[in-house]
Amino acid sequence: MNNRSNHILNESLAREYQSGEKEALKELIRRFNPQLRSKIYYHTRNKDSVHDISQDCWYAIITKLEEVKFQVGFEAWALNIARNKAIDWIRHQQKERNRKSDSEQENSSSDQVEENDLRGARINEIRKSMNLISDAQRIVLELFYVDNLSIKEISSVLEISSGTVKSRLYTAREYLKKTIK
Repeated sequence: MNNRSNHILNESLAREYQSGEKEALKELIRRFNPQLRSKIYYHTRNKDSVHDISQDCWYAIITKLEEVKFQVGFEAWALNIARNKAIDWIRHQQKERNRKSDSEQENSSSDQVEENDLRGARINEIRKSMNLISDAQRIVLELFYVDNLSIKEISSVLEISSGTVKSRLYTAREYLKKTIK
């Protein structure tokens, strides 16, 4: 089965579940879980974390699935949840590492601390800017740059024209160029 058929089937299963067909959820989980787990691993690069994070994702997906109105399709919506859960896990791991290395940081040079502060400030600036663009633009950016999908593939996944994908990419890039210096 090709990617387009998988997208359509997953979308159909999600809509069936929303209309009350509980068995559709089992099939959706069976079919979509490998892709969800792959997305989580892509972000965390930690095999041990994938199971727990995917459990959290499915809890969030199932909890929200009955009421959500898809603006970008089930897969993009669910993969966005997976990305956010993976980022939360990464942040938690970073906090834990920072707590453990506090004593080591006291011994580090002031240049290294300043460099880390600048990098952290840059990352925060990028995150803030990403939060200011629309969800539609952010999802297109992530599918293009993080998931390495082509414009045609994004168009197919989101069920929008290639021109709309290009427009959203352009607008998001221009905004980020202006806000991130």
